[in-house]
Amino acid sequence: MKNIKQFIHLIILCCMLQAYSQQYPVLTVTNQVLSKTDDNYSMKGNYAKDVGNIRNQVVGSWRYQTPDFLLELKIEKRDKEFSGISATQYRFKDIIIIKYKLVKNGMVLHDNLNATIPFNSIQNQAYDINYISDGYYYDTSYTFKGFINDYYRQVLCSYEMQKTNLNGQEKLLLNISNGNYRIYGDASMYTTSQKLFSLPLGPILLDRVP
Repeated sequence: MKNIKQFIHLIILCCMLQAYSQQYPVLTVTNQVLSKTDDNYSMKGNYAKDVGNIRNQVVGSWRYQTPDFLLELKIEKRDKEFSGISATQYRFKDIIIIKYKLVKNGMVLHDNLNATIPFNSIQNQAYDINYISDGYYYDTSYTFKGFINDYYRQVLCSYEMQKTNLNGQEKLLLNISNGNYRIYGDASMYTTSQKLFSLPLGPILLDRVP
């Protein structure tokens, strides 16, 4: 039964991709690193392409760990991700998606490292528990930005991140901001006695996991 469901799911995805290619053609291609200056970026049918494979800098597994805290990220890339609501309002973009494992004081608060996220599954996402953490870069600083879903606290956290080096070691600089977020949980979850986020705020450095 499980194999049948997976086969049906695959057929549906193939049909969706075929529909996108037929109804929503690429009209222009923008080098994503020039997205802030290329007027085509915001136009119908534009494809913001990762021409220089910049996403490879952050793709892979990263870890931040203290005696009572563990955050593991798994960053994957998605090419030509579709976003649109009609034949007159649609675009494509090369993006990253983020999965993570979060452990505090030995308790696993979230773990979707091994989850399978279908292609073209983030288009026009609702801001809720099903939101898939994603991101993109948009200029020559190669700083990635987007939203990470704090599943445990049911908050969408805005972030910026960038690959860096410290003493010859690859690091990922992750900065989750407390100034731009979206709450989607029940109001009773958010009191002054509780921290709003379970994910770590401020700039932290993660080590690349071989």
